[in-house]
Amino acid sequence: MKKKWLFWLVPVLALAAAGGWGFNKWSNTGEPASVFYVPNAGDGSISVVNPNDGKKVDTIPLGTKQASHGIAISPDGGIIYSGTGFEGKSLLAIDTKTKKIVKELKFTEGVHGIDIGPDGKYLYVSLNPGLGKTGGGLAVVDTVHFEQKALIQTGEGPAHVAVTADGSQVWVANVNGNTVAVVDARSNKLLKVLPVGKVPNEVAVSPDGKRAFVANVNSNTVSVIDTLTFQTVAEIQAGEAPHGVTVSPDGKQIWVANNKSNDVSVIDGNTLKTVATIPTGAYANHVAFSVDGKWAFVTNRQSNDIVKIDVAKRTVTARIPVGTEPHEISLEDYVAKPSESSKAPLNKIKTGQSGPVQIDAEKLGTEDLDSKQQVKDVTKADFEQYEVFRISFTTHSGDLTSLPIDRNVFLISDNKAKVAPAKWIVQSSDSHHPIYLALFPKYQPGKVSLEVGGIGDKPVTFTWE
Repeated sequence: MKKKWLFWLVPVLALAAAGGWGFNKWSNTGEPASVFYVPNAGDGSISVVNPNDGKKVDTIPLGTKQASHGIAISPDGGIIYSGTGFEGKSLLAIDTKTKKIVKELKFTEGVHGIDIGPDGKYLYVSLNPGLGKTGGGLAVVDTVHFEQKALIQTGEGPAHVAVTADGSQVWVANVNGNTVAVVDARSNKLLKVLPVGKVPNEVAVSPDGKRAFVANVNSNTVSVIDTLTFQTVAEIQAGEAPHGVTVSPDGKQIWVANNKSNDVSVIDGNTLKTVATIPTGAYANHVAFSVDGKWAFVTNRQSNDIVKIDVAKRTVTARIPVGTEPHEISLEDYVAKPSESSKAPLNKIKTGQSGPVQIDAEKLGTEDLDSKQQVKDVTKADFEQYEVFRISFTTHSGDLTSLPIDRNVFLISDNKAKVAPAKWIVQSSDSHHPIYLALFPKYQPGKVSLEVGGIGDKPVTFTWE
């Protein structure tokens, strides 16, 4: 793909070299954001909103008739990443202090969705040919040099993008292909393309990384996907034309913005049932939570405003006029880290590589019993008797199920003794993505290692304290 620099400002680079942008505190740091940003697709501007008093404080013109529907912000809050939609076909970097465009990267297709990894090193930009047209891809952009590092073919018409909290995967909704794509962020390789409902516009991943939620505009549903098995585990009825979706910082609620019914659906994260519907404004478009999860903000595309909602009371407390056709909210870039959610402790899931095969090992506990897909083949009694590990494998070629993996997995204790599984359960027989449960006799508290062999020349070892 042809790329061209249009802007390069030496003073900006000097600022970055001197110690970062450092203008606003951003929610990726876990601290409250002083403002958030909303692109107005219909007039080529960005609205700057104070989430505390619920007022628009500024407008940033892009100098174009359009703005891309997606938006992202650097972890330190110093740079906004926006785009010029299908008209300008470019990605922009905007200084949050001066409100000036400091870099621009041109593409040959429209810039639609934009997201950023948790470390701020890479942007993930969906290039979309237009509704109903073929083509498109996911561009990976280095934020330091503002250069495209990779272009991944994810499916027809990629729309909005979501990066997992640990930065390991990028999920893309393919609005023209009725699919979602999963990309390995380390290798920039396509892991899987999954069928969902009709016209999937946005995907959100839970803070613990275990589930992905897809808003299917023309199916009036939300698809729920197990991120380890890549299987759809539920289809939830939403409002009319669900367009935007997000997960609360604690992972307990999923909120869906419904275009045609002018409301948001509130879904319980445990039961996966809709528990409330809240009227918003004309053509509810996207939704995002404040960092503390106490407030939700919904953009309304036709009434050209944002509503602020008290999450506990589920009532609208403010209505904020913005530009024409407001879309995604920059608060969506914040995803609570696994330790902040109600789920697994830090480092519970370990990832390794053996040649072309990615291995993910997870130490399961009784707290996982509420996840039917995770522990559907074990009981509470099994957890009392055994240590339970879930091991999944991913490759793009070859039949992994033909390998003697079950005879080459061992638990290694502090005294270096190797113990074979007492039980071996097959959860998925997918040749490229098999998943197993390995149950070992209980061990004394302390450091424990899981050795996984039978694939490459050397086994891969995972360690938990």
